Amino acid sequence: MTLLDPLIWLINGVLVIVYVLVDHLPLVACLPGLAWMVVSSPVEQRTWAFVVGSIVLSATALVPPPVPLILLAMICVGLFAVWLDRFGPSALRWRVMGGLALYSLTALGFTAYAAYVSRLDPDIWAGVLAQGEAASVVSQGRAFLTTIAVWGLWIILPLGYLGMLVQGMLVHPPLKAAPSDLLFAIRSRQVSPPGTRGNDGFDL
Repeated sequence: MTLLDPLIWLINGVLVIVYVLVDHLPLVACLPGLAWMVVSSPVEQRTWAFVVGSIVLSATALVPPPVPLILLAMICVGLFAVWLDRFGPSALRWRVMGGLALYSLTALGFTAYAAYVSRLDPDIWAGVLAQGEAASVVSQGRAFLTTIAVWGLWIILPLGYLGMLVQGMLVHPPLKAAPSDLLFAIRSRQVSPPGTRGNDGFDL
C-alpha cells in the first residue's frame, strides 16, 4: 500500500458515481421537475403527487430507451404548460400528474409483458390466448401486436398526453393576469369601469 492508494480509491469512487449518473441521466434530470410538482401541490394532493413521482422514477429506471427520454420530455412540457397557464394551474398540474402516471404504468406493464413473452415459445403464448386454428393465427401475429404496442408507447400515448395539455390550456380564453390578481384589483378598486383601463392596466 502506498500513499497514493487512498487518492486512487477516492477517484475511482467518484468516477463510479459519475458513470452511474450518466448511465441514468434521464432519471436524474426528472428529479427536479417531479420534486417541484410534489412541493407545489396542495397539501391534500401531496401524497398522490409523491406516489406518481415514485411511479415515474421507477419507469425511468426500469423501462428501456427511449421511454426515459420520452418521460423527461413529458415532464418538461407539463411543467411549461403549468407555468404558462394563468387560469387553473393547480387543475392542470393534476392533469399532468395523471398523464405521467398513466404513461408510466403502461410502460412498466408493457416491459413486464415483453420480459414474460420473450421466454415463451410463440405457440405456447398463442395457446394461452386461443385454441385450434385461432392459436396458429395469434402465434403469427405476436410480432405485429408487439409492434403496435411499441408504437402506442413511443408515439400515440405521448401525443395523447400533449393533446390533453393543449385542451386543458385552451379550455379558457387567455387572461392578462391570474384570476386572483384580477379579483384583488377589482376589490381594491384599482380597475376602472368596463371598457376603460384601470390604474393597474387591466381591462374589464
